[in-house]
Amino acid sequence: MAPSLCADCGINRALILRPKNHQKLCKDCFLTVFETEIHHTITTHHLFGRGERVAIGASGGKDSTVLASVLKTLNERYDYGVEFVLLSIDEGIKGYRDDSLETVKRNAEQYEMDLKIVGYEELYGGWTMDKVVSVVGA
Repeated sequence: MAPSLCADCGINRALILRPKNHQKLCKDCFLTVFETEIHHTITTHHLFGRGERVAIGASGGKDSTVLASVLKTLNERYDYGVEFVLLSIDEGIKGYRDDSLETVKRNAEQYEMDLKIVGYEELYGGWTMDKVVSVVGA
């Protein structure tokens, strides 16, 4: 069976099947459609306005990384005039968030966004999840 062509451009090989509408798209067309849908949502629902500072919850996982990347791209392309800041929570569990916090730090540098890491210790008067478990038990 021959590979499917992109439903949008009709030229490139389709690499992605969109679950919501079963549309088969090539990489370039998928990115264009994806970014266009996000821009439409932002502008239609007035999600933020010029001059605002907006926090992006950043776990270091693929979803928050893609969100930061796309919002940076769209902010530059459409001149939203928004300052995006990455916000990450450190629960205070040794060995649990170390790698993902390093990823968030790299993302902040790559996307040229400020990063605020807030720890449970700071939020809850010296209590981390490790401390809670040691006092209360698992």
